[in-house]
Amino acid sequence: MQQETALDSSTPPDLESGQPAAGLSWAPGHQHPAHPSHARTPGLDDTERHITAPVLAASAGIRKAMLIPVISALAIGTIFVAVYLAAFHAPSARHEPLGIAAPDTVAAKTELSLNNMAPSAFTFYRYADEAAARQAIAHDEVPAVLLDDSSGMRLLVAGAQGPSTVSALTGAVTGAVGHQVPVEDVLPLASGDARGLSVFYAAFGVVLAGFLFAMASYQMAPRLPLTARMISMAVFAIMSGVLIALIAHTGFGAIPASFGMVALLVGLLAWAAAAGTGVLLRIFGPLGVSVASIVMLILGNATSGGILPATFLPGWLSPLAQILPPAAAVRGLRGAAYFHDADLANALLTLATWVVGCLALQYVLDRVSGRRQARVPAPVL
Repeated sequence: MQQETALDSSTPPDLESGQPAAGLSWAPGHQHPAHPSHARTPGLDDTERHITAPVLAASAGIRKAMLIPVISALAIGTIFVAVYLAAFHAPSARHEPLGIAAPDTVAAKTELSLNNMAPSAFTFYRYADEAAARQAIAHDEVPAVLLDDSSGMRLLVAGAQGPSTVSALTGAVTGAVGHQVPVEDVLPLASGDARGLSVFYAAFGVVLAGFLFAMASYQMAPRLPLTARMISMAVFAIMSGVLIALIAHTGFGAIPASFGMVALLVGLLAWAAAAGTGVLLRIFGPLGVSVASIVMLILGNATSGGILPATFLPGWLSPLAQILPPAAAVRGLRGAAYFHDADLANALLTLATWVVGCLALQYVLDRVSGRRQARVPAPVL
């Protein structure tokens, strides 16, 4: 004869095993056990059904749940607005390269006038003739050259540098010579990139995806072995590179580099963003979300050069353009697309260094944490 066991209506079944869960009180009318931390945080009640015990166990108290999201969101939003306004509300050049191919008297007068208008705004490069000027523009030595020869004065520009850069240089040269100067675009943007922002949008989207990937990975499996995490990152990076290359290169024709080079640079950027965010989450814990938002999303994209080159950034921001992954990817993509692979090697090295460096740091942190846990004595039963 089967023996039946009566269950107290105040004792709910365990969510995993279906057996009575000891020490938990059953709230009438609820379909899940009351959260154990309710005794510590009176006033909280779980209104969502089917929330698993691990999620409930990680919930914060009333004050933290109310204040921390407000503080974090306000801090990130304030920093975002402050950085972008500081960078782009009234940009001014700092040692921006400008070429001059003109007689010495014209060149000296132009340089003196530009220096008087904006001291330290430009760094001047002299070229012998139009052929040398075009060669310098094509290899990204300078974005523009003021040419004065038998055909008259004109400004040779690389439209591939972006409309903002070309407009700023054209205005400065016009003010220096005292009259409107004809502009000749010797290296225009691709037809699918009329505003010159496709590289920036591609980089921004990939960095955002890497940030979200790392957050999801660490939230779902904070103790995932490093090897498994590396494999997951590699799959994410490869797929990101291929998909963005299909969209930006093949679909819209907005980035006229080779498909393989676009996929490689974008894939490395995705991996660097994910690995960098992961390390910050590993070091700072819950605070790492805010830190990674500031470093990767705000500072990284503001200094990427996708809107204006680093020479137009404030002095305290421009150094970041030499080390952060988004700027390296933008330089590499533009170099591969327009400027005979200028800056490509440096971009690949910077991105690879971020990937390897972050994974190595993650390995060290995991080893240190493992040794600390090994020294903790096991509880006596």
